[in-house]
Amino acid sequence: MKVIIDTDPGTDDALALIMALNSPELDILGLTTVEGNATLADTTRNALAVLEYMGRTDIPVYAGESTPLVGKFEHAYHIHGPAGLTVSLPEPRIEPAAGGGVDFIVETALALDGELTVIALGPLTNIARALMRDERVASAIRRVPVMGGQGADAGNVTPYAEFNIWDDPHAANAVFASGVPTTLIGLDVCRRTAVSRGAEGWFGGDTPGEALAGQILANWFETAQAERQFNLHDPLTIAATLRPELISARAASATVETAGERVGEVRADYARGGSVDVAVGVDSAAALAFMRGLLKG
Repeated sequence: MKVIIDTDPGTDDALALIMALNSPELDILGLTTVEGNATLADTTRNALAVLEYMGRTDIPVYAGESTPLVGKFEHAYHIHGPAGLTVSLPEPRIEPAAGGGVDFIVETALALDGELTVIALGPLTNIARALMRDERVASAIRRVPVMGGQGADAGNVTPYAEFNIWDDPHAANAVFASGVPTTLIGLDVCRRTAVSRGAEGWFGGDTPGEALAGQILANWFETAQAERQFNLHDPLTIAATLRPELISARAASATVETAGERVGEVRADYARGGSVDVAVGVDSAAALAFMRGLLKG
């Protein structure tokens, strides 16, 4: 599967990237970074550092957007650590590729014409701008798996909204309205695939990927003393991309509230159907086992 991973690392983004890099089924053409969990400078550096740590400097990283379609980004350093990660990786020696993330998405989608999957692990700004830049992109992208939305649960940034969608609700609306086939992995299913504090098999290992993942998790739990579980939001999105049978989904038309106290809330209209497949269930045990295996490599 030919993919671009659009990401804002971020702790769970880093775990998702390890999984993707360890999967022989993914042909990762590049990473595009977006501001979100951290500033664009931090998310780009973190993406480069993870690639270098994993020995995958052959994969280019394109810096994307640092401003949402409207307003400005908010960050989540209080969740992800002072530089966006709970670990301190060496300063990467590799640098971002020439050109911007939006242009890379546009050019790759048009060149592959129906073969490209764009996995979205952060705010949807880069993808929305790519769709706006060239109207042909909407029919050229195969699918966009998205970590986003609150689903049937409460939000994680307000009672109504999940962080990725809330940070650029206008971009999410643009993607959902574009007709691009989209899979939406929301908080309700992500919270059913979580690592508990002290869970066996998640906090160590012999391979580079599981060692880094274990340290990220251990440091996160050490900092977040009150938390009993780490929700595998972005890793589940990678897992569901590779194994769609891990989730159950319903086709919907989706819209996002862009103003007022419910800004960022995703509303799914199942009666009308549509291009957004909203995850409504997950095989938790199978998903956790699959993700653990990919982290090991």
